[in-house]
Amino acid sequence: MVAARNPGTILLVDDDESLRRLVRSILADHRYHLIEAGDGAEALEVASAHQGPIDLLLTDVIMPKLNGILLAERMLQHRPRMAVLFMSGYVESALLSTTRPDVPLLQKPFKADHLIEAVHAVLGSAGG
Repeated sequence: MVAARNPGTILLVDDDESLRRLVRSILADHRYHLIEAGDGAEALEVASAHQGPIDLLLTDVIMPKLNGILLAERMLQHRPRMAVLFMSGYVESALLSTTRPDVPLLQKPFKADHLIEAVHAVLGSAGG
């Protein structure tokens, strides 16, 4: 029997611990490897310490210390092949479609199947 392939490593960044716990559970059920951070500054530290690839940055847009947009820009400088998926519960974040049309936005609240579809779509389009 062939072991199931790990579909990728995701850096999950959100300042809401209960949301991170829920998203972690959903993605772990689909065999993704997760690393987590509670804000953008912590995410930079976690990513720097992580030796392997990070296939996807799944980040909230509005966070203390360092927002998701600036986080993505900084991380892409060091990991240019990494895919990015923003998530937000704020209507203002919909403006990302004009400022960052290259990065999809998952609107909170979302259902588990919408999360998985968005992750698969982003990783698929990134060649992951």
